[in-house]
Parts: sequence; structure tokens; C-alpha cells
Amino acid sequence: MDDIKTKLKISLNSFDDLEQVRKAVINFCRHYCRSNDEIDIIEMSILEACHNAVQYSEKRKNKPLCELMLFYDNQSIKAIVKNYGKPFKVVEKDSFSIDQDFLQYKNGGLGIPLIKSLMDSVEYIRKSDNMNELIIVKKLTKNQ
Repeated sequence: MDDIKTKLKISLNSFDDLEQVRKAVINFCRHYCRSNDEIDIIEMSILEACHNAVQYSEKRKNKPLCELMLFYDNQSIKAIVKNYGKPFKVVEKDSFSIDQDFLQYKNGGLGIPLIKSLMDSVEYIRKSDNMNELIIVKKLTKNQ
């Protein structure tokens, strides 16, 4: 993503902020996505990532629980979700199956595999100051 043209930043302080995120992500994507399917996939992935970041974040004085940054570069949309807290349990699964994963799973742990199945790139970085950073990218379909 060399030629980043657009950026949006949102701070989340509670689960109540997820609705604001949803609306902002949809509005952002409407400018660049060629289909509603692309918008839905990006929205679902980012909301899942933000939900998990808020849920597992440690409260810090005068700091949001989670930060979301969105970027657009003519070819893709990139989201960076940051929070402070325990490291993510990143499941090393490259695919997600309703039958094998969702219906047989009891409690949590499917967010990253779900995001991996929807997005083109998912990267997790653990920073030294207890910061978690999840970077997800969706390549956009080209105009026909």
C-alpha cells in the first residue's frame, strides 16, 4: 500500500461504539468498493476485530480501549485495529467452515479464522508495550 490516499481513524471506548464503527466503515467503503458484497465482507471483518479488541483490552487512563485506522490505496482497503492487553490467541487456521468450526465450537476463538477466510491478508503483531495490532487487507475488485 505505497500510495495511501485516504485515512479514517476511530477510537472505541466501549461496545456501544461499535455502531459508530459500523456506520463509518460502510460509509468509507461505499466510496471505493464496487459491490455490496465487498462492503459486507469488510464490515463484518472489521467489526469482529474491533469487538475482540474492546472485549480483551486493558483499561488505560485517558486512552481508548481500541483504535481503528482505515486506509485506501486504489487497489485495497487496509484496516489496523490496535488495543493494549493480553496477546491474541491467533489460531493458525487458514480456512473457516460452518460445519467443522462454527457448529462444533463451544466458546470463542473463531474470530481470526473467520477474518482470514474473508480477507486477503491478516497479520498480527505483538508490540513490546503490550500493544496488539491486527492488520487486515481486502483487495478490491477492478472496474469491468
